[in-house]
Formats: sequence, C-alpha cells, structure tokens
Amino acid sequence: MTNDIARYLPPLASADSTQPLPSSVARALRQAEQDDHPDVPWRPPAVLPSKDALEAARALLTPEPADDRTIASCMAAMVIAFEPNTRLSAEATRLRMEVWRQATADLGSALWEEATEVALRSLKWMPRPAEFRDLVRRKLEARLLRLRRCEQMLAAHARREEAPVPRPSTTREQRLAELIAVYRKHNRPADVERLQRDLDALQRKAQA
Repeated sequence: MTNDIARYLPPLASADSTQPLPSSVARALRQAEQDDHPDVPWRPPAVLPSKDALEAARALLTPEPADDRTIASCMAAMVIAFEPNTRLSAEATRLRMEVWRQATADLGSALWEEATEVALRSLKWMPRPAEFRDLVRRKLEARLLRLRRCEQMLAAHARREEAPVPRPSTTREQRLAELIAVYRKHNRPADVERLQRDLDALQRKAQA
C-alpha cells in the first residue's frame, strides 16, 4: 500500500473551516458559546450579522469532502508510521481508500490533516476510521454547532423580513387630540371640554 499511495503529491491548501469567519459572525458565535446552556434554548441575538456575512460563514463551515490527494497523502504517512511492512495489491489499496473516504466524508481536508498529525504524535498503531474521527471529534462537533447557529440566524433574518411593519406608537397627547376631534364631530361638547382640560394639563407639564 505504501508505494501505491505515496506516489501522490502533497495535499493542496484548501478553502475550508480553518479560514477565519467574518468578524460580526465570529462575535455572535462567541457570545452564543458563552450563553449556551443545556436547559435553555438558544435564541438569535437582537442585532444579527448581515445575511452576506452569515452566508459566507455557512460556506466556510461546510467544507468540501477531503480530496483524494489529501486522503492519499495522510494515509501514506500513517501506513509508513504504523504499518511499514504492509503490502497490499492495487485493488485492496483502492478499496481501503474508499472505505476511509466514506467513513470520513464530513471531515474536510483540514480536519483530515489535523487528525493525521494527532495520530502520528499520540497513537501506537493504525487507527480505525471511527478512532480517527474521534481524534478531531470536538472540533467537528464545534463546527457543526456553529453551522447550526448560522442557519438559525439566517432563519431569523427571514422571519424578520416577513414580519409586518409595526405601526408607529402614538403619545397620550396624540390620542387625546384624536378623541377630541371625534367628540367634536359627534357634537359632544362636555367630553370635548373634559379631554381638552386633560390635554392642556399634559402640554403644560411637558413644557415645565
């Protein structure tokens, strides 16, 4: 297997979750992590990051599956370190690569490389795919949680855009003036006089 995989070139840099998120989204996510409590449902902040920033963050938090070049290079490093005497046919090597690719499809190239570095530093034998995933499980779960928060904030944007525009609130003086006009129209002088006294008192108080 070593000879079949090591012939691949080193992995190319990939645009994935290692890139910094837009600052407004990063601040909102940091606050969400500070506020997180298992018994209290999280709610989007009153002031949301822009939709463009959230869309960019969602793309960064949804990396493409690790490419064949990255998987092959990482697998070669682990085989050299843990199974130096292993010799597999080309078909067996292909099948092994396919099993690993399917089992780690959501990691992306960056987490694949990080898990490989951790494995080489801390393990004594070749990990199985599930064990390999465990090496970066906390980062994977954190990424998925941030992705879910971004989607919740985008959903909040959509709800706020669909919500009816609230009517501007009126002051008590305005409401009294409207009532006085109604009572005058219906020839109710006593009510007009009573409300006018109240309105005059409010206006004097506001000017004092």
